[in-house]
Amino acid sequence: MSTQGKILAGVVVIFFVCLVAWVVLTTPPTPPPIEKVAPPTVMEYEGNTITEEKDGQIIWELSCDKLRVDTLTQNMELDNVRGKFYQHDKEKIWELTASRGVYYQSEKIVRVEDEVIVTNSDGAKLLCDELEWHSEQELLTAIDNVSVTTNDGKELLCSKLMWNFKDELLTATDNVKITNSDGAKLWSDKIDWFTAEEKVIATGNVRISKDDMRGFGDLAYSENNFKKFGLLGNARVLKGVKDTEEGF
Repeated sequence: MSTQGKILAGVVVIFFVCLVAWVVLTTPPTPPPIEKVAPPTVMEYEGNTITEEKDGQIIWELSCDKLRVDTLTQNMELDNVRGKFYQHDKEKIWELTASRGVYYQSEKIVRVEDEVIVTNSDGAKLLCDELEWHSEQELLTAIDNVSVTTNDGKELLCSKLMWNFKDELLTATDNVKITNSDGAKLWSDKIDWFTAEEKVIATGNVRISKDDMRGFGDLAYSENNFKKFGLLGNARVLKGVKDTEEGF
């Protein structure tokens, strides 16, 4: 090969090497993969109202200052709850307030807690620490520090209360105490109160106090809305007792 040919070949080789180097140096780096950002599972709203209907009628409605919805479960958390529950067959409205609550969408259960207050259009009032409403069963459950008062002066205290609206049955358990409008008192482990029949059955460690009378038994019953009680099972009655109720 001639000298000129060798020079030309060298130039070509150098040009090729430079071209390859330029391509390598100027090729942009592979971009990192795009991170997939998961959508938020909780959506928050300021002020809202949720309702449930049955047969074209509103069963209950809840309003709140702040609402958080879990987009996966559709469960809802509520702050500063205000609600209404409707008994359309009896033309009654129960109004509710509580500090916070949860609505479980699939089970159709409303749970509220902290400073729970329920009143109805007849003047009855329910206080408790926690309250649950099961729509399918029409069952209201109050838990801890339960107090029920009526407009005619009756009071019921207990640790747990189950109120079946469908069967019109109120069941109270644990540390149950009833005070009648005439001052009579009854203590027991459990009370079943059939509200439509004005019938009450108390069982377990039953004690009754009225004026100077003290009664004891395994079971007590009343069929005239607390005006009179009967005792069964190891029953005994003492009269002329001057002790306070702690004297039991």
